Amino acid sequence: MRLNSLCPSFIVSGKSDLSVGRRSIFCLLTLIFLLVTFGGCATGLGHDEGVSSVNEKIAAEVKLALVQEPKLNAAPIDITVNQGVVTLGGFVEEESQRQQAAQAANRVKGVESVINNIQIK
Repeated sequence: MRLNSLCPSFIVSGKSDLSVGRRSIFCLLTLIFLLVTFGGCATGLGHDEGVSSVNEKIAAEVKLALVQEPKLNAAPIDITVNQGVVTLGGFVEEESQRQQAAQAANRVKGVESVINNIQIK
């Protein structure tokens, strides 16, 4: 496959002021940019689709558990999950709400531990 076949027609057609060498370099740089930008999306480098879906499922279940806690009054609590470790953030009115949020998160299946970064207003 020729490099020019990967480039848009307006670049490789003779209608631009770029020489053949410059067009080839431009196409090569464009290809490298695209590979660097989007190439890692489908690889296992830092992102595993199975782990991601498990983390998302745990986060959804923790959110549901927090919403079902009457003392939390649907407080805006941020939830992130990384390999079963749940991190809670945000603000609540009382220490008891902070503790209850961590306890509710700990009860969710798949949660290994909870990092409670929730602050009292």
